[in-house]
Amino acid sequence: MANSTRLQRKDILIRGLQMLLFGFFINLGLTIIGFLALVQFFWLLINREKNLFIANLASDLRDWFGQAIQFILVASDYKPFPWSKI
Repeated sequence: MANSTRLQRKDILIRGLQMLLFGFFINLGLTIIGFLALVQFFWLLINREKNLFIANLASDLRDWFGQAIQFILVASDYKPFPWSKI
């Protein structure tokens, strides 16, 4: 019984570290998104058309953020990238 409780605590601590890491990734991602939004704005201003790479990146980022938030809030056990394939 003590060994099982110890294993459960270890699993919870590992998940907590992963949650902390995903929280860091989310904050880093928001900084990158802000920079990309600024680049996209100036791209539109200068070229009068959107940057397709940045526009297409939006759906991938949306999916990753959704998966990461679900993992952090324990709504899902699915671990997004880098623990799974993109």
